[in-house]
Amino acid sequence: MAEAKKVTAANIKKLWYGKTSEITADLTGQALHTLLQGKTLKEIKNIHQDTWTIEEAEASRTNYKNQLTGQVYRSDKEMGDVTVNFTIGEYDYPSKKDLMGGDVINTDKGWKRARGKVNIEMLLVALTDDDQYCVIPRADIGAREATTDKAVGIPVSAVELEPKNSEVAPEYWFDAEEVKGA
Repeated sequence: MAEAKKVTAANIKKLWYGKTSEITADLTGQALHTLLQGKTLKEIKNIHQDTWTIEEAEASRTNYKNQLTGQVYRSDKEMGDVTVNFTIGEYDYPSKKDLMGGDVINTDKGWKRARGKVNIEMLLVALTDDDQYCVIPRADIGAREATTDKAVGIPVSAVELEPKNSEVAPEYWFDAEEVKGA
């Protein structure tokens, strides 16, 4: 048996976002290749230095002990939330609208904030420096304005959500070798 390729999933090389409706069935490398070749995903061209992270919170456990022996006989575990964070250093108004809501003014010459509650869900696709694709088909996007190194960036926090389609997993990872055309 061949030795499995080592994955470090170090850093970020590319990042795209798109509509959650783009993934309608269990994702394959070939389907991801087709999606990346299309025109429906938007690439984020500037992620501010050292702001990219993907983190899974520690699972919470509840252990139940046998009162007679004092030993744990059953345990319930709830997995932690998966969150992707990054700050966009340079952006255009349509991207600001996509991630923060609101409206673009005069095609792409301005932006105005939405009033009240804004719910935004997106598909995220990341490519790491060691050519690993991470795909989150449905993420709740929380974006805001923040000054970072004397410029107003857009910090984004995206929490992985369960897809509405039960055939779609909440997260996929593919080696770039699997994401090739036929």
